[in-house]
Amino acid sequence: MNPIFWQYCGIFFATLAAILVGLLLWRRRELRRMDAMTTASTLDAWGFELLAKLFRAYAVGNYFGKDSVARVIHEIIDDVKGGGLPAMLKKIGWKVVEGVFLKNADDRKQLKTLLDTTALSVNTLSPPSP
Repeated sequence: MNPIFWQYCGIFFATLAAILVGLLLWRRRELRRMDAMTTASTLDAWGFELLAKLFRAYAVGNYFGKDSVARVIHEIIDDVKGGGLPAMLKKIGWKVVEGVFLKNADDRKQLKTLLDTTALSVNTLSPPSP
């Protein structure tokens, strides 16, 4: 057979392989964005507004501008700098307690017994050994 025929076959199959790889990568990106939207709705239901806004901005591909990934990251950094990390973790902890434990009476009882049994005085605490 003619060598030009094999060159055309090689070009055709290389192009076909590149197109298939591109479509596979495109599908993976779209699935990742759909998962980000699902995660955003879950985080919003739990009360984590900033993280939900971050995931929503990523899911729609809004990286710069109003309500973008960059702007939300700056809001999170400002929260950490302004109130400090302990204040942010306390706020998140209370949202978890309100969202999980305070909705169900059985969970409230379980939380109360857990807090009652783990109450330790300052004198009984000892630092870990090095």
